[in-house]
Parts: sequence; C-alpha cells; structure tokens
Amino acid sequence: MMEAGRRAERTVLIVDDEAATRALLRNTVQGLSVPCRILEAVEGDTALELAKQEQPDLALVDIVLPGSSTSGVLVCRELLNLRGIQVVIVTGKATDPIVEACLSLGALECIRKPFSVEDVRGKLERWLAG
Repeated sequence: MMEAGRRAERTVLIVDDEAATRALLRNTVQGLSVPCRILEAVEGDTALELAKQEQPDLALVDIVLPGSSTSGVLVCRELLNLRGIQVVIVTGKATDPIVEACLSLGALECIRKPFSVEDVRGKLERWLAG
C-alpha cells in the first residue's frame, strides 16, 4: 500500500531546443528504477505552461533556448517559484555566469553538455527517490 501523499510515478520535464539532447535525456529518464512520466518542451513558454498544468517533480532545463521568448534563466526562476519542482540546469555554457545565477536562485545542480549518461542517471535516481 502506498503512503498518503506519495506518488509511485514521478514526473520529469525536459526543456531543450535540441532534439538530440531531449532524446538522450528522455532515454536516460526512461532507464531509471523510479517510474517516470516524461514531459518535453522545446521553448520556455511551453515549459512554463506544462509545469503549471502538470506540476513535475523535476525539470531539466537548458539555459540557452534560441527562438524562445522566455530565456532559460527566466524558466528556471519561474519553475523554482512553483511549489515542489526541483530544477537542474543542462548547458554547454560551462563557465557562463548565467549558470551561477541559476544556481543562486535554487537550482540543484548544473549538468554540463556533453554529459555522461551514467553520471546523470545516478543523479536523477537520487533526486527522484525522495
């Protein structure tokens, strides 16, 4: 029997404009021992709408979202303002001060592209287990 207030399935929102990165992250999440429902967004406005409607447990957010009217930093800030959503930054901008800004807002961590699937899988297992 499941404890009150606990969900067996977790929801993960993947926000990235690159189809290949979304696919790699999707495959990584699908391989977790924690059952997950996956939501995907290519740009910030869609990500925020999905988050408000679906209340994901964790969001993997690319900071650079070309063609989006909403920057990854704003997406990070808005997601962190929604209750219960943990945010992890995914970026190729390893030394960008924007990464530090997101971490100071409360993001859990920054995963740098290219990333190790095994490393990300281990981190996701920890973050979603709670």
